[in-house]
Amino acid sequence: MSKSYDFVPFLECKPYNSQDKNYDGVIPIKIRTLTPIHLSFGEYSIDKQNRIFKPFTRINDSLVIPGSSIKGVIRSIAEAISYSCYTPSGQLDRERLPDKRHPNRNSNCIICHMFGTMSHKSKVYFSDSYIREGTSQIIGLPASFPPRPTSLSYHDEEGKYKGHKFYKHGILGIQARGDILYEYVLEDSEFQGQVRFNGLTDEQVQLLCFSLGLSGDIQPKIGFGKGHYYGSISIESEGKWIDKAKEYKEIKNADISGNIAKIIEILNFNNAVKSLE
Repeated sequence: MSKSYDFVPFLECKPYNSQDKNYDGVIPIKIRTLTPIHLSFGEYSIDKQNRIFKPFTRINDSLVIPGSSIKGVIRSIAEAISYSCYTPSGQLDRERLPDKRHPNRNSNCIICHMFGTMSHKSKVYFSDSYIREGTSQIIGLPASFPPRPTSLSYHDEEGKYKGHKFYKHGILGIQARGDILYEYVLEDSEFQGQVRFNGLTDEQVQLLCFSLGLSGDIQPKIGFGKGHYYGSISIESEGKWIDKAKEYKEIKNADISGNIAKIIEILNFNNAVKSLE
């Protein structure tokens, strides 16, 4: 069985010191589920059949994708297709990161400049996205295990990490089932929200729009069960933001263009896995 994930190579970390004009704006977004998705705050509930399950996130009884969840997904995509730094989680061995990935602590990369750091405020703000149409259902999944970055599949020939990890899409119907219960919002459901930005350069706006998937070249994955082929979404917006996304795709930089091509290979739903065999 092939792996449910692949890697986008690391690019060099470079400081971002653009003197270009800054822009403010609001990007309305419509999120469409391509496969069932699940997000939660961690609490459990009991249904009418006395089954224990983990419910989908709600605010005032409305199904919601938290803005923080969307932001994390989009930041990860943007990091993979720009000269950005990389802050490894506690599971990762810093010694296995390529030397070029370690940031200069005295300057911000393009992503830190956009999305913020511990000492710098974010310039991009994601609202919660509320459901507008669709329904949810209790679905059983098999046991899931945390990523294993010690696995050889994560390492290149020199023992360094291969790059940014992204889960592949799977066509509707191949999602794994099991006995651990979660509330999933089903496919063809729609959420609406917005992304607000303040003080971004035109290049950063382009990067943001492409990372959202507004050009139609990539469809992000979000939430729990991505390794079992859940969590596929598409994000749409107005024409002017689609144009900005397309501009970033055409960037005149061989390194970035190569990573854009690789992330399209992984995250374009037309390339979804069709069989688990």
